[in-house]
Amino acid sequence: MVNHMSKSICIITTIDLTLRQFVIPSAREMQKNGFIVSLLSSMEQDFIEEYSNEFKLINIPFERGANFLGMLRGIIVLFRIFRKEKFQIIQFATPNASFYASIAGFLNKVPARLYCQWGIRYVGFKGTNRIIFKLIEKITCLLSTHIRPASRKNMEFAISEGLYKYNKAKVIGAGGAVGIDLTQFDINKKAKFKAEVINDHPYLKNKTIFGFVGRLDKDKGVNELLKAFKDLYTKNKDTALIVVGPKDKPSEISSELLAFSYSCDNVLFTGYSNEVARYLSCFDILVHPSYREGFSLVIQQAMAMGVPVITTDIPGPSEVIEKDISGLLVRSKDSTELYHAMNNLLTSDKKKLFAENGLKRVKDLFTQENMSRLIVEDRIQVLESVKK
Repeated sequence: MVNHMSKSICIITTIDLTLRQFVIPSAREMQKNGFIVSLLSSMEQDFIEEYSNEFKLINIPFERGANFLGMLRGIIVLFRIFRKEKFQIIQFATPNASFYASIAGFLNKVPARLYCQWGIRYVGFKGTNRIIFKLIEKITCLLSTHIRPASRKNMEFAISEGLYKYNKAKVIGAGGAVGIDLTQFDINKKAKFKAEVINDHPYLKNKTIFGFVGRLDKDKGVNELLKAFKDLYTKNKDTALIVVGPKDKPSEISSELLAFSYSCDNVLFTGYSNEVARYLSCFDILVHPSYREGFSLVIQQAMAMGVPVITTDIPGPSEVIEKDISGLLVRSKDSTELYHAMNNLLTSDKKKLFAENGLKRVKDLFTQENMSRLIVEDRIQVLESVKK
């Protein structure tokens, strides 16, 4: 067995938002089970103030994007930290942090180097960019001792791409990274939350509300979403759309579709919001037309709030829902098929059944409590495997 003093783990991401959203619950559970937990990322002051009494924090100003000097600096800084701290396990996620940490950890001979492959970045690229970022992904996987892909289909895709072999990878539970906190995404608060949103935006009253949560960029399927809704709204003025999320890459979104959406009385852009549960409560249907995804926390959150889902038939989302049981699947990059799915579910009596089945699926498979327990069990097994 792994002794208490050897259970030191450093969890690394590029920015602190990823730690907040995907890591903190399992990190707390690790500490309860005797791990000494350090968190490492580029941290804002509010994050430091909130968690400095709970974990050891290492604030490193990682650069986003790809440039050689930034990469070199990141690798050198991590190399020095790993050499000093002598962690038994380093866990890394997000592209830049994972690339730097895998190299620095390998050079330092960190016993367990665990890559949380919550998405495969190069899938959305073409040409030279795809070649370069696939190479970066392959190096990260090669230098990792253990890999935890977000879902089985993502793992199978990665293996088919030659990124790693089966014996290096394992999916935690039914997939995902963190699970759902059912005290935050509490369906018993749905009626209250919905009433609050309608009160703030009276024009949404008595409308069938389609909703989207995520970054406004091409890979999230925003062009297809806006096109499908425009076609639907032209025929049915009793529909509305709520878009929750920041404008990540607005230049990639059709200017014509944006112009329509901004001028339409029944479209609400909230911008970034930390009140996702509140807006989900107002959705009649979640539309999630992503091109690529690790697993999709948003779909799980929607299911927890009793919202039926339309998403794309790609690795990750197609594994969160069960096709025609808790939601509908459509081809990615196909606004016509998305329109038909939205139109069909609009009047279908399956909405209630999908919502009930989705909620049950979350409770059975995707609770935060269950995921945190499985993650801790896995990390203990990882440490035992490298000590044999």
